Amino acid sequence: GVRITLGHHSTFMVNSVCHTWGSRPWNTKDLSKNNWVLGLIGYGENWHNNHHAFQNSARLGLEWWQLDFPWYVVKSLECMGLATDVKVPTKLQKQKMSFKNSTTTTTNGGFEEAHENGNGNGKTY
Repeated sequence: GVRITLGHHSTFMVNSVCHTWGSRPWNTKDLSKNNWVLGLIGYGENWHNNHHAFQNSARLGLEWWQLDFPWYVVKSLECMGLATDVKVPTKLQKQKMSFKNSTTTTTNGGFEEAHENGNGNGKTY
């Protein structure tokens, strides 16, 4: 019962804790944050800002020090030939989503969005 309770509570806490406390390495349009404390019981789900920045990525722990047990399983399956077309963010996508390289660019998963500027002219922000 303890294992199931911890599993459920760690999963449910991701959306509340990881939108309140932690760090934001990626420029997303929301309040998602990476929380390493929750990572002790969250099995990689604690890298929530990483997940919001790169939603199609199989890897949530993008830094060498970010533990991501589901990624290790997926990578093992890929090495055995049982998982194919595994997606991870490219260097260019990381640069576009980084706070260090963003000025006024609005991004959506690593891609720029075009918006109307009010004069009928499309403008990329």
